[in-house]
Amino acid sequence: MESSVETIGTLTAFCLTLMVYAYLGKDIPFLYAIYRVAAYIFVGAALGYATVMAWHSVLVPRLLSRLGSGEWWYLVPLVLCLLLLTKAKRSWRGLGDVTVAFLFGVGAALAVGGGVVGTLLPQVEATLVSLNPSHYQGLAAREGTLAAIYALNAVLIVVGTVSTLLYFYFSTESGSRRAARLGNQVIRLAAGFGKVFIMFTFGALFATAAISRMSLLVDRVRFIIVTILSFVPEL
Repeated sequence: MESSVETIGTLTAFCLTLMVYAYLGKDIPFLYAIYRVAAYIFVGAALGYATVMAWHSVLVPRLLSRLGSGEWWYLVPLVLCLLLLTKAKRSWRGLGDVTVAFLFGVGAALAVGGGVVGTLLPQVEATLVSLNPSHYQGLAAREGTLAAIYALNAVLIVVGTVSTLLYFYFSTESGSRRAARLGNQVIRLAAGFGKVFIMFTFGALFATAAISRMSLLVDRVRFIIVTILSFVPEL
């Protein structure tokens, strides 16, 4: 029975993969219709899975069970959830705006807090590195390389961070006027280095995204080939 279920699942995944690749022939109405069917199936399955997970992982254990145990202050999130349903009627939409405003406020606070604690402070801490090669002797001995290489990496981190900040600060119109008043060619040169670092960073991000997409493509093509070869003897 388990083998039959696995076979059905493999065939379903195989068919859906081919249906998605039908998008390559989107100029042909029939192929585009096949792709649309696959897209609707994926969206519907994702929404169904999200609904089930929200019910069993959020609403029941974190809301309804708490209310059942007498924790009545959980009526507040329940009321906020119910107010969202009033957005369906035009004359009652103002009530739902209370929940939307609460969600945006909490989301903004979490985004700012996460950006400062999770991104800004670790980034600042990561740039506070030593430029003395003697501080990397132990690490270089364990890795079997030169301590000067780690010192050079630290120099690149510091130069890249400072020059990038200078580029963003002096690249605006007001920043250009400030640079003109300073009349310091060193600042302009450092800002130019910052632009180079930004270009390298975006290039690396684009290459990473391209490689990940190619990996997904190779995995799907491999899945199609393996599935066809596994069912050939049974045909």
